[in-house]
Amino acid sequence: MTAVSVAVIGGGSSMFVPGLVRRMLELDAFEDAELRLMDIDISRLEVMSDLAGELAAAEGRKLSVVATTSQREALQDVRFAIVAISVGGMTAWESDIEVPAKHGVFMHIADSIGPGGIFRALRNLPVVASVARDLAEVSPRAMLFNYTNPASANAMAMAEVSPVRSVSLCSCSPWPFQRAWLADLIGVDPEDVVVPMRVGGINHCTGILSLQLRDGSDAMPLVRARDTTNVVGWAIDTFGVIPYCWSHWTEFFPQLQRLEERYEGRAQGLPMRYGRRIYNMDEQRARMRGWEEVAARWSSEGGSHRLADLPHGPEDEGIVVAEVMQSVIQDRAEHYIVNVPNTGLVPNLPEPAVVEVPAVVNAEGVHPIGIGALPTGLAAVLGRHALVQRLTADAALHGDRSALRQAMSADPLLDATLEPAQIEALTAEMLEVNAPHLPLFAGAAE
Repeated sequence: MTAVSVAVIGGGSSMFVPGLVRRMLELDAFEDAELRLMDIDISRLEVMSDLAGELAAAEGRKLSVVATTSQREALQDVRFAIVAISVGGMTAWESDIEVPAKHGVFMHIADSIGPGGIFRALRNLPVVASVARDLAEVSPRAMLFNYTNPASANAMAMAEVSPVRSVSLCSCSPWPFQRAWLADLIGVDPEDVVVPMRVGGINHCTGILSLQLRDGSDAMPLVRARDTTNVVGWAIDTFGVIPYCWSHWTEFFPQLQRLEERYEGRAQGLPMRYGRRIYNMDEQRARMRGWEEVAARWSSEGGSHRLADLPHGPEDEGIVVAEVMQSVIQDRAEHYIVNVPNTGLVPNLPEPAVVEVPAVVNAEGVHPIGIGALPTGLAAVLGRHALVQRLTADAALHGDRSALRQAMSADPLLDATLEPAQIEALTAEMLEVNAPHLPLFAGAAE
């Protein structure tokens, strides 16, 4: 059997790569595999490459690790490719939070919708699209997995620009298939839970549409009775679905985005309703530095550590791409939750939508499962977001200022918060701040 080759675009990521390496070393499908790490940051790339090589040697596993700064070289004749990037890094993410705050717009995370999500797409989507295009030329039979936010807009772009098989994955999406998590949500033993297959929506606003116990009883009232978030209970009462990664859900509903303290020039860290705080990039940078320090120390100490000593990151359990690849390699026909174009999978969401639904993964690829219609009220909200994501993808792919203006004007949070002239002022400032990362918008006409 030909050795499996996996390319990671964004291979210097200290948040993504250690967890991926852990799982590849733990799963027998990757014995004798080649892991190609590609990044434009040479120093971070070297640290991750050294760490991966040291771990493989310490575990006695045959995992060949290659580091390169060439995207096409990394993708040449590869079987799987993963893209996990963040153009502009923490500094750009910080601007996605702070610039809208100056204009009176506040979001908890700001990575998938709203002005922050739109401008993250403008930065990231052209790079993700370039990976899909390159893969079609140098490895047309490969599969492409995207872990870059916003997942929906990136999935639209990959499908539009390239014929390669591609899906977006998310660290939130495995939760509904984890019986222990469901059992804790319901308040029963894990063996009493039936893993739900009616799960659907769009990324970061997806819900469990039905949940049963093995005796056939409806578990949703039990989840409602145990809810302490208020958001989960509200979603059950209003739409009849159980949201997962519920803190992301709040960003899709302007009425759930409220500060608990006065804004005085810095949004990061401010408390919001429902026990949330706006993401603080100082904390995110500290997390990144912590991983980089571990990786640098381990690579310099040379073989004195084992895989069991590698710290677990907060998203380790949610990153299942190694398991997805194993299901392809070994034809396991396992179920995962994926983000793919809506080809009738959710009939009351528009065709341009990218939907998050269950899928069977086997040797032939990823096969999404239709889940039927969403509750009408939820579909009304998500349909609007999906169309804004389509406008966002058009703007990002083509440097289209008209599409950007429409996306910003139609975004539900901006629509509920600002007047048209204020939205235009915010857009102009965000374009200026992001100019180094948006070459397609340089000199573009209004």
